[in-house]
Amino acid sequence: MEMFELRYFLAVAQIENVNKASESMHVSPGSLSKAISRLEEELQTPLFFKSGRGIRLTPEGELLKKKATQILQLEEDARLELRGKEAGSLNIYISSEEILQSYFGTGLIESIEKLFPQARIQFLIRSDEKAIEQVINGEAHFAFITSEAPLELESKVVSKVEFKTTVSKHHPLWKKYTSNKSIPVEELLKYSFVTPDSAVLGKITKSDSIDGWRDDKFPRKIKYKVSGLKLMEILIRDGTALAYLPDYFINSTDLQILKVSGCPYSCHQTVRLICKDPSSLSWLSKLWQAI
Repeated sequence: MEMFELRYFLAVAQIENVNKASESMHVSPGSLSKAISRLEEELQTPLFFKSGRGIRLTPEGELLKKKATQILQLEEDARLELRGKEAGSLNIYISSEEILQSYFGTGLIESIEKLFPQARIQFLIRSDEKAIEQVINGEAHFAFITSEAPLELESKVVSKVEFKTTVSKHHPLWKKYTSNKSIPVEELLKYSFVTPDSAVLGKITKSDSIDGWRDDKFPRKIKYKVSGLKLMEILIRDGTALAYLPDYFINSTDLQILKVSGCPYSCHQTVRLICKDPSSLSWLSKLWQAI
C-alpha cells in the first residue's frame, strides 16, 4: 500500500467519480483505476460498487476513506515538522456554504499563507450539517458554520451577524424613504422580495423561512426564488426586488439598508470556525493558535 495509491483512492472517494478526480489530480483515469484495483487486491475487498452510471463507496471503502485521510494527514504533519516550510505543499480543506467562505475565508487564507506559504487550499461548498460531518470525519480541517458547534469540536466565534432589509437606489422605496427615514412594514410588504431556494445564507433557527424573515407574522410577496447569490444581487441592484440578507453581505456591495418600523422581529446568526482536535497535528495546532 503506497501513499500515492491512498491519495488516488481518496481523490476518487471524495467525489465518487473517476473522471472528475483525474482532472483534479492531473493524472489519467486509468492510473486512478489501477491504483484502486491494487488496493482492492491487497485488501481483498471491493472499495466501490456501481450505482447507475456512477460509483459509490462500499462499507469497506468508507472505512478506508477515514483511515486514508488520517494516514495522509499524519504523513504531511511529519514532513512539515521535520523539514519545516521546505517540506513542500500542504493540502488544507475548508468546508462551508459559499457565502461564508466568500466573506470570512479570506482572513483564514491570510493566516495560512503567513505560516505555510506553500499550502494548497481547497474550498468545499457544503451545508452546515455536511460541513460539520466533514470536519468530524476528517475530510475537512476547518468549517465555517452558523449553527451550534458539536461538543467534540473546537470552535471560535468569527462574527455576530444581523439580517437587514436590502434595497438598491433604483428601487422606488429608496427614492421615497432614503436612508434617513423608516418605512412602515405594512408598506414594505406591498413590494416583491427575492429569496434563496435553499439554505445558502446559513442555518436559520428562529424562523420557518429560508432567510430568517418572519413570514408567519408579516407575510411577504415572494415573487422570485433563486439558487445563486449572484442572481439575487442582480435582482436587488436593478430595483426589481427587495431581500432580507446578512449585514456583512450588504456591506460588501453597493446595496442599501432600509430602516423598517412596526416589525419587532430580527434575525441573528453567529458565524463560527470549527476544527477537530487541533493538537492532533502540529501544523494544525500552530495555525489554530494563530487564528
